[in-house]
Amino acid sequence: MKLTKEDGKFILEGDCQCGSCGGTGLYVGMAERDAAAVICTDCEGTGKIHIKETFNEFTERKKKNGVKRVYETSGGYGITSKDITTPEGLTIHFSKFGVDYKDWLKGQKPLPIEELHCPYQHTSQDLQNHDVNNLYKNRCIKKLGGYIPDCKFRKEMDKCWDIYFNRK
Repeated sequence: MKLTKEDGKFILEGDCQCGSCGGTGLYVGMAERDAAAVICTDCEGTGKIHIKETFNEFTERKKKNGVKRVYETSGGYGITSKDITTPEGLTIHFSKFGVDYKDWLKGQKPLPIEELHCPYQHTSQDLQNHDVNNLYKNRCIKKLGGYIPDCKFRKEMDKCWDIYFNRK
């Protein structure tokens, strides 16, 4: 493997073990059974692939035009920088959550969209592994079920956020 630098770009080039067949040259997937294999189409049976990747050298974080607010996650929902009212009459104040783009560039952290998703969604379900204030143990695991929007505590997300942030 060779790494070179030219004109502000890094170029990585060389032969690697094929990731599809693990270097064997043979592929066994769901269609290959009873000790059958096919020749790997990615490496054509050689067990190796040649890569050449070019990367721009990092000099500074660039600005993203058109962005007004930054959020940590969408939680699986469509989000906007503007406040909206749902067809059910619920107002989601996006302007209160996240953070202004200019402030994010200065290091300010975004606030979670508490009116849209719960802490479990906000953490990309990481509460299972890193419980915060026993929220997962005492609430999520008991009432969540298999589909997050059907959680029995959905209508009282504010209480979940209070536990998550340890607000009295």
